[in-house]
Amino acid sequence: MTKEKRQRKILLVDDEAGFTDLMRDLLQMDNYEVEVANDGQEGLEKVQSFMPDVIISDVVMPRLSGFEMFKRVKGIPETSSIPFLFITGFQDERVLAEARKVGVFGILRKPIDIEQIENRLKELTKDQD
Repeated sequence: MTKEKRQRKILLVDDEAGFTDLMRDLLQMDNYEVEVANDGQEGLEKVQSFMPDVIISDVVMPRLSGFEMFKRVKGIPETSSIPFLFITGFQDERVLAEARKVGVFGILRKPIDIEQIENRLKELTKDQD
């Protein structure tokens, strides 16, 4: 008897509706359960109720940036172990410097390669089986 893998949960946080629609559809085709938030504040509100396996987040957003959301999520014991995957359209060195300052070392740049995201998601969830 084979053990059925449980469906992985992804919280997708980005203020670009076209991007989140496309990503949600692609991730759902890969059998992920996807919840969408339109900015870091909404993402923060959904984290504890949805309890995702991974958070995919934009960096620059209104109300609350991806890095600020990251710091707050990591500061809550129940959510501190949730891995983040950041995606940004900015090529700015200040963004990368801010990422290192808060403890983020992996950022994918838009336009994204779905295969790259799939590989990163497999890496981030492999210990959760």
